[in-house]
Amino acid sequence: MIRITDITLSCLEAFHPSATHLKQLYALLERIGSDFIEIPVAVYNSIRPASPDRLILRITTPAEAVNYPEISRFICRQSGLEASAGIMTEIRVNDIKELTFIGRNTAPNDVRVMGLDDILCHDYQKAFARIRKNLKGSVQFCPENAFYCASAAALEWVSAGGTDIAASFGGIGGKAALEEVLLALRVIRRYKPNASYEVFPETAAVLEDILQEKFEARKAVIGRGVFDVESGIHIDGIMKKPKMYEPFSPELVGRSRKLVVGKHSGRKSIAAKLTEMGFLTGNFDISRILSQVRSKSVSKQSSLTDEEFFKIAEKYRL
Repeated sequence: MIRITDITLSCLEAFHPSATHLKQLYALLERIGSDFIEIPVAVYNSIRPASPDRLILRITTPAEAVNYPEISRFICRQSGLEASAGIMTEIRVNDIKELTFIGRNTAPNDVRVMGLDDILCHDYQKAFARIRKNLKGSVQFCPENAFYCASAAALEWVSAGGTDIAASFGGIGGKAALEEVLLALRVIRRYKPNASYEVFPETAAVLEDILQEKFEARKAVIGRGVFDVESGIHIDGIMKKPKMYEPFSPELVGRSRKLVVGKHSGRKSIAAKLTEMGFLTGNFDISRILSQVRSKSVSKQSSLTDEEFFKIAEKYRL
């Protein structure tokens, strides 16, 4: 059984989010449906979630756990590897060579392995096998993203037989991107095949407010431009058989496909765009519209907005 822990709320300390933002974000993360949601003590005390069943509380020392009898799962960066009942121990492995030392002391029942940014640059299958062999209890993997492959590393962990992953929405805090992991596991492993991720855009918007920064338009899964399609052949194919081009539908993640026109467009692209905008293609000179679209796109070095396309199309209405 695959278990995913959402650690988004533990990655926001540097941004000082308001209680309102935290409540909004927590409600959205609950709807996404990860198995567990990690939450720091300060955030927990600020928003006091109604149901702690899926919570993992991040504490500073094991002694703090007694202050929260309503919660049964905790995580703590402990010194050493002594076991603490109900408390997951977080250990950092900065380099794959450090795996030699894991498990030499008394290992706790539950461990989160952090770091290993460059694990995919090595024999990661042997590395994963060593982790699972040396740590006898439940092992959760939380890869970091200095080499831009944390999401891939998390998925390879599952492929190697690992069951527990920790990730953050949007990959904030330099972790694996929760949404990428969820969608990849859905496609590859049919993980939660009936789940809906329509709240992804709203979740991304709340995070953007907190971070005061926009996610890249082409960021996998949650980018605003992920489902923008320009190439003429691509548009023709995707309109006929979307599954040949998209591993999941835009609607699954709260988006819709958008046809954009530019220097790569063809006649079918122009016709499809006119249809999308509610026009009858027979009422326009498509060849002349295409020529103007390509010229405009090359001049501005980007695709056209709907407004720019409409102005050109209006000139060549028959």
